[in-house]
Amino acid sequence: MITQCNCNLSGLHQLTQSIASFTETDAVVKELLSRLPQLIAVDVVGFARTNPEQGWTWSCDHDLKREESVRTQLLATLGHRPQRMASSRTVLRLVRSVHEIPDRVSPQMPSSSKHGSVSTHKVPLAIGPYGTGILYLERDAEHPFTEQEEQLLAIVGALLALILRDADSYQHLQDVALRDSLAGVLNRRGLSTPLARELKAGLRYGVPACLILLDLDFFQTVNDRLGHTAGDHVLRAAADLIRATVREIDIVGRYRGNTFAVVLPHTDRQQARALAERLRDRIEQHPFVIEAGQVRTTASIGLAAVPDAAVASIAEWMMIGEAVLNDAKAQGRNRVVLHAPKPPAVACAVALSCAA
Repeated sequence: MITQCNCNLSGLHQLTQSIASFTETDAVVKELLSRLPQLIAVDVVGFARTNPEQGWTWSCDHDLKREESVRTQLLATLGHRPQRMASSRTVLRLVRSVHEIPDRVSPQMPSSSKHGSVSTHKVPLAIGPYGTGILYLERDAEHPFTEQEEQLLAIVGALLALILRDADSYQHLQDVALRDSLAGVLNRRGLSTPLARELKAGLRYGVPACLILLDLDFFQTVNDRLGHTAGDHVLRAAADLIRATVREIDIVGRYRGNTFAVVLPHTDRQQARALAERLRDRIEQHPFVIEAGQVRTTASIGLAAVPDAAVASIAEWMMIGEAVLNDAKAQGRNRVVLHAPKPPAVACAVALSCAA
């Protein structure tokens, strides 16, 4: 008995150390599902959570149909409307009985499989102030879960809730660090990842992508005459307008001041130009409502695409985007200027002449 207890404690320690080493929810749960069967003999393990709604499953015989069934029923059990379960100052709690979570967790769960009757155990969890979760385990009915195993799983559930709470907090901090607090879009640092991803795809596989740099014309006049509060309102409204105009896969960020950047994956120059013209027109036609009345403005837009013989880095891509944006402003503003890439032979000749 003492030997088994020591083994359980050692296994629990290893499991905790392993899942606590990850900072992303997906990695935490995948590590849990792979290691938990080493601690307790099970045939199926599932975990689902709300806020956000996600589900994971594992089975010893890789029964994908069974895994999908468990995942679907777990999510249905939790429901789809996250509610506040505890104040943000309350320590995360483990709910020992399914019935203790009112109207949220139903005891109806899978009770059979292609192998016949099964023994199941559920560990409902509260993950932070707004999320709920449930850890589900299943094995042959001839081997019901013992009281000692249930106690061990209760500890695992409590630890999992704490680790997921920390993972959520870490992700929130990451999101805050990469997002512009005023406009609610990515900041310049946050744009680096999508730019790098699309540039890599363009260089390696020739996948087209475009970068739009959009500058609100004469924006300083708004700040000088109406105040920074009005200017901030115009910036937020412009960000909302841009997001409403582009596709869901497009990435919007605030590059600096009154300049926005839009990364367009899988988009060639002509498609990007059509979108840029639509953006320019919508901003020109939009009445930006502020306390003092309405503000009208226009936008100058520069457009640079990859693959391009002149672009081998994010810095070069941004430099070309800024150059054509400046061309748009120099040509009278309220227009779209598209960078026309030089043929490879010409680009090579220019580079050699510059080097000389």
